[in-house]
Order: sequence, then structure tokens, then C-alpha cells
Amino acid sequence: MLEKSPPFPKIFRNNNVPPKDAIFDFVSSILSRSRKCFELWNECKLVGEAVLPILSVLYNNAKAVLQVQQCHNKDVSKFTGLTSFQIFNAKKYVGKYTDDELIDMLLRIRKCEKGIKTGTIEEQYVIDYLLVSTL
Repeated sequence: MLEKSPPFPKIFRNNNVPPKDAIFDFVSSILSRSRKCFELWNECKLVGEAVLPILSVLYNNAKAVLQVQQCHNKDVSKFTGLTSFQIFNAKKYVGKYTDDELIDMLLRIRKCEKGIKTGTIEEQYVIDYLLVSTL
């Protein structure tokens, strides 16, 4: 007999489908320095998104922004190894952060990921820490 799945959180009951792009919208709001990221983080928690995939997507996108921001050559793809889709997405966020801020963000993400995996940092506080220290 199949078990009935629990209902979606109240904010999703109208369309009965949680947002599929919750992680990507959340990462996009961080990289664009939008205050909406706090609201989107709450949505991610309600949906039950895991922290490590969020960190992975944020790290890869922030790294792509840094690469595109640093590359002053016309053929960005050739010099960075990024696909045209990655370059297109990264260009939306170029200039939102300085190079030093992006490097600090990347280092913080790596530190948090390592802390989660070694058990020295509580997973539930990592994203809140990154939001406060980044924005």
C-alpha cells in the first residue's frame, strides 16, 4: 500500500508543486545582491533543499562570474573553458561584486563545505552565515 506523501508547505498549496528552480533562483539572488535571497532561502528550507548542492551551485556560479569578470579577451570561452551558456549566465552578475569579494566568497564556501563534511560546522547555520557575511 502506498503511503500518502505529506502536503506541501502552505505557500505551495495553490499549485501543489514546489518550485523546481528554488536553488537556482536563490543562487541568482545572492549573485545579484538582492535582499530577496532571504525569502528564497526560507522557500528552499520549506522544500527541503540540501545545503551541499546549494553550496556547489553557488561556488560554480561565483567562480564563473569571477572568471568572466577577470577575462578581458574577446574569446572568453577559449581562455576560461566555460561554455557559452555559463558565460551568458555569468555576465548578468559581472560588476555586482569586486574580485576580492568573489574570492572571499569562494573561500568561505570551501571552508563551510569542508566544515560540514568534517562535522565542525552545523549544516543548518551555513547558508545563514554565508548570507550575512556576503551581503
